[in-house]
Amino acid sequence: MAWWAMLIILVLGGWTYLSDDPVPVLRTVAELGGVLGLFTLVCASEIWT
Repeated sequence: MAWWAMLIILVLGGWTYLSDDPVPVLRTVAELGGVLGLFTLVCASEIWT
């Protein structure tokens, strides 16, 4: 999982660096972070129940 996260961060970081307007890229990163955070909370709640 850590390798996939590193790969995604490298790709999005390069895309942001090469993009003329980084706002859509940063919005995509924020949405991806929100989805991963929600997924983490759901998995954590499944473990504790």
